[in-house]
Formats: sequence, C-alpha cells, structure tokens
Amino acid sequence: MAAMTSLKDLALAAVLAGAAAVEEVVRGGPLDVRSKGARHDLVTEADRRSEKAIIDTIRAERPDDAILGEEFGRQEGTSGLLWLVDPVDGTTNFVHGRADYAVSVGVERAGEYVAGAIYRPVFDDWIAVEGEEVAAGNCSPGLSGQDDLAQALISFGFPHRPQIRPRVLALLCDLMPRIRDFRRIGSAACDLFSVATGGLDATVGFAQQPWDVAGGWAIVRALGGVYRRFETAGGIEVCVAGNPAVVEALEEYLRASRH
Repeated sequence: MAAMTSLKDLALAAVLAGAAAVEEVVRGGPLDVRSKGARHDLVTEADRRSEKAIIDTIRAERPDDAILGEEFGRQEGTSGLLWLVDPVDGTTNFVHGRADYAVSVGVERAGEYVAGAIYRPVFDDWIAVEGEEVAAGNCSPGLSGQDDLAQALISFGFPHRPQIRPRVLALLCDLMPRIRDFRRIGSAACDLFSVATGGLDATVGFAQQPWDVAGGWAIVRALGGVYRRFETAGGIEVCVAGNPAVVEALEEYLRASRH
C-alpha cells in the first residue's frame, strides 16, 4: 500500500474501511446485539469488526501512533499522536434500522483535535479534515451563520447513566424557551456532521467519551467553529460545539444551570 501523505487521507481511509466492515456484517446475518450495561448502551458484531478494520488501516500506515477505541481500549504509541475511534456511533439507531449512525475517527496531538473524518453509510456522505484543510463527499461543509440563540436549532444528547437523565431533561425544559427548537438524533457524530453542514447551529451533549466527539470536533474546528467541555453549576459535564456566537450563548446559560 502506498504511503499516505496526510492524516486527513488516512482518517478518511479508516472510516471507509470501518463502514465496509459494517456492511459485511449486515450482509452476513445476525448482528449479535449485546448490552454494555444500560439497556440503551448497545454493542454489536459490526462495532467490533469496524473497529478492527479501522485499527488495521491506521496501523498499516502509522504503526507508532497511539489508538483509543470504544470497543478494544487503548494501544500505546510513541509518535505523540492519538487516534480516537468510534466504529459505529449511534449503535441503537443502527440496530433499529435508522439512518443516523456514523463511523468516526479523530486525531489528537497535545490536547488538540488536529484531524478527523466522519462517514455516514446510509447517506454515503463524508467529511475529512486536517488543520484547516477540508475535503467532503456528497455534502457541502459550512457552519450556519446564525448568531442569535433565540433563533438557533440545537441538537440535544442524553447520557447513558440513568441517574443523570432526569436532570438533563430538566435542563432541556429550561433551555427550550431560549432557543428556536431542538432535535434528538441519537449520535454525537451525526449531530456534529449536521453542525458541519449547517443543518444545526450547535449541539449539546453530556458526559461524552473522547471517541464520541474527536472526529466531529476536528471538523467543526476546521470550519471555524468552536467546541467546549465544562460543568454546569450543578456538576453535570457538558460538551457543546457549533458556530462561535451560539456556543458562547449556550455556554453562558449552561454553566449557570443548577441542574
């Protein structure tokens, strides 16, 4: 295999390899669906095969990089780069035959997400970035120009931990009069993809893992957006990403929340 010249190219190759592995499992029959604890936190054979395909693709080109995957954990490296792998983001959607799931990878260097890619198999669209370089297929990347929180369309995620969910729901109820509306997609990667293509002004998630957001945050950053991770006054960890004006307004409100 010829050496790839950029992290962007490798990130794209990795998510496409993961998606091909998912398709192979789907064609082969039962998904072997299991719970990782909470009944809505699922894993399938497609998740495991996808992650292996992604890791093999990365390792073939960059054997010295560290990798952190949702299913197989961390593999140490010496290069200073860490790949964060979400082999099927939105597994519950995938299991139920819904379209909103994605394969996502991000690359972290010194605490910053410097490259990444997201591929949505059902829609056959993708975005891959490195620094400020952006490439895309079957979509048009670009953040919304919305600067008024009251007119903003926001996606809202919910954490897996059942004891936090009622508090997050109460926070959403307080937020609703301050925004145009919200959407519940069920995949952080698909949320961030919609932000990156202007369909959402921002996305709000809770207690998200690094692999959930790494690829999407790299993409949003490359397009001139921002991402924030902080705690509400009530102690809930929040992840927000989107265009700068809306994220700033959301952060100001959410930081003060007592929920």
